[in-house]
Amino acid sequence: MHEKGKPIAVMVAVSLIGLIFAGSFLGALHHLEPHGVPVAVVAPDAAVDRLGTVMDQKADGAFDLTAYGDEQKARDALLEREVDAVFVPGQGGAQPGGQGGGAKLVLAGANGKIEQAALTTAFQGVGQATGQPVTVEDVRPLPADDNNGVSAIFFVITTVIPAVILAVMLAVAVPKAGAAQRMGLLAAGSVALGGVNAWVAAGLTGALAGAPLELWGLGSLLVFAVASFAAGALRVGGPPALALTALVLIPIGVPASGGPIGPQFIPQWFAAIGDWLPVAAAIDAVRNTVYFDGNAIGAPLLVLAVWAVAGTVLVLVPAKARQWKHGAATEAAASS
Repeated sequence: MHEKGKPIAVMVAVSLIGLIFAGSFLGALHHLEPHGVPVAVVAPDAAVDRLGTVMDQKADGAFDLTAYGDEQKARDALLEREVDAVFVPGQGGAQPGGQGGGAKLVLAGANGKIEQAALTTAFQGVGQATGQPVTVEDVRPLPADDNNGVSAIFFVITTVIPAVILAVMLAVAVPKAGAAQRMGLLAAGSVALGGVNAWVAAGLTGALAGAPLELWGLGSLLVFAVASFAAGALRVGGPPALALTALVLIPIGVPASGGPIGPQFIPQWFAAIGDWLPVAAAIDAVRNTVYFDGNAIGAPLLVLAVWAVAGTVLVLVPAKARQWKHGAATEAAASS
């Protein structure tokens, strides 16, 4: 490239990166509204259907109501992460105009303050329509050291970014390392970085206290999933592939997770993409481990494991396969 054209190329590249960051973050987070927040309602099916119709008139599709015949089963579903709240109507309270005793909304503040506020506002509105007060019970309140519920997202972000840096620094420090040696270094770095971040989160600051060893394990798995994939992308596709990986992980992965707001409040197609990215999976895994006794952790661990396996495969791709791919790309470029 001519010297005079390089500054223009830099400006164009930076502008495109800025476009991705701004479009992804602002597109996901500029207009927050609930979508299909799962709520257990302790009432017969017909009463729940009527309640759902009334709530849809105010906010169509905001809440996904499921009838439960037993309050204890509904509470168990909340703690097992099957629903985000439990609504127990008072007598005659599952439909507008009903009269009777007070209703009860049971929720988990650890899901985040925005969701807690949205649920409280919506169901207190139901209480006003049915002429009954709604008491709110928080069965998993946020601790004093994480009173805004943002520690899980920041723990994950501050783990993902150093994980990418780990892959790059190892490639620079030991450029001639074999695949087995590189995998060993990535594993060792993952355990070290995961341990340091877990110590800061669970011990030094107390932001995510209660499960330090589990947090260390999750942090190490997250580092290995991200670092191995980044290292594999760099090894197979060079700097452009690494840059693309970083863009997918951070400016797309972070807002697609919903961040501290939660995936139920961003466009659902974007949240569906986030479900398959390490950031969203790790946030769910951390939150479910620290606040919900490890319930519903299988799916997030599966996502992280898939990324770790994919990264391992990329790192272990034989040199001949990589040379053939590079040669084919060069030949195609020359013939075009």
